[in-house]
Amino acid sequence: MNKSIIIFTDNYPFGKSEPFLDPELQFINLSFDKVSVFPFEEGKDKNIRETPRKIEIVKPAFNEVKNKTRLLIKGVFNTSIFLKLLKEGIKSRVWLSATKFRIWATHFLMIRSLLSEIKQRDLNNFFNQFDALYFYWGLRWSQIIPFLPQSIKAKVIIRFHGSDLYEYANNYYIPWRYQQLSRINKAIVISERGKKYIEDHYPFLKDKTIVSRIGTKDYGLNPYLKSKVLHIVSCSNLVQVKRVALIAKTLGLLKIPASWVHFGDGPEINVILTFIKQLPRHIKGELKGAIGHDDLMTYFRTNPIDLFINTSSSEGVPVSVMEAMSFGIPVIATNVGGTSEIVSDKTGLLIDSDFSPEELAVKIVELTQRNDFMDIRSASRKEWEKKSMADKVYPEFINQLLLIST
Repeated sequence: MNKSIIIFTDNYPFGKSEPFLDPELQFINLSFDKVSVFPFEEGKDKNIRETPRKIEIVKPAFNEVKNKTRLLIKGVFNTSIFLKLLKEGIKSRVWLSATKFRIWATHFLMIRSLLSEIKQRDLNNFFNQFDALYFYWGLRWSQIIPFLPQSIKAKVIIRFHGSDLYEYANNYYIPWRYQQLSRINKAIVISERGKKYIEDHYPFLKDKTIVSRIGTKDYGLNPYLKSKVLHIVSCSNLVQVKRVALIAKTLGLLKIPASWVHFGDGPEINVILTFIKQLPRHIKGELKGAIGHDDLMTYFRTNPIDLFINTSSSEGVPVSVMEAMSFGIPVIATNVGGTSEIVSDKTGLLIDSDFSPEELAVKIVELTQRNDFMDIRSASRKEWEKKSMADKVYPEFINQLLLIST
């Protein structure tokens, strides 16, 4: 029997977004006869990455959803449902909170725009050509699920990561969340913590929720070389939740020579640059910006790195941490989300989410000067092999996916 699946992404394969989907998609492509990818938007970067053969890329629903004027026009002037969407706002009393009203209004416009696009392009008939509708995120695309017609026979699956799962990461309000989850056949979470969260908050999904971690490819080992200079790397978007400024503040407190390189870009860049300019002479900081995934992996494979740091206030299970561990690099990370499921005292160090730069500075020195530092590097790689290696986690996931779509 032929198997077919459509995967709803944010931007993939446009630009550099969702690079961690690449290895998963390669396994899906080998196991399904028909695979389509449907991006939510193109975004600013219109370049299309190379994808596995036979995969169809569907025209995105939006050119750029952050264009508020277009979203307003498209969300207001169409004939898609209105009263059903309005009822959510009334029931949730969104007018009592400016933040809640903004969230509801944005989702109201987005969902009406998507439903209008689906109607104009006759996409419901297109969806019915597939055995499974696989939404890669719990927000954006997947929020049309409550409004899909009952005539859709495909199995509906959502993969939840971190910020798209937890209500508290969304100002404690995700419109139509209950209705969304009531329509799905399977919830796939990337951590045990995520599974517990769903089961605690939505007990009706207890038998429909499975843990399937994100997997990363093996690019080799980091060529570690002990030196008088401590080499530190971090990688994330420069946004508030990642708190990269705290890394810069911490490094300014180190008494030993150190070199810090950060990969990623974002609105916080000028704040970070200000801190870098204030670093003492024995500390060097450099922002490499957003680079291609292959270039990033080449850097990890060819440059000695002592330590990888993640200071996020919220996470699922960070892919950047998994990739660093795959090279045998010890990790210091905040104990948020499912990070504790891969980072421990054996592979590096977990720190409290409300840590101070003074505390982190001390822990960096203590960890990197431990007598068993080489054992920690080895343990970091082994933990990745056990829990995050693509060749292990994705064959197991594909078996589950095939069962769901049957």
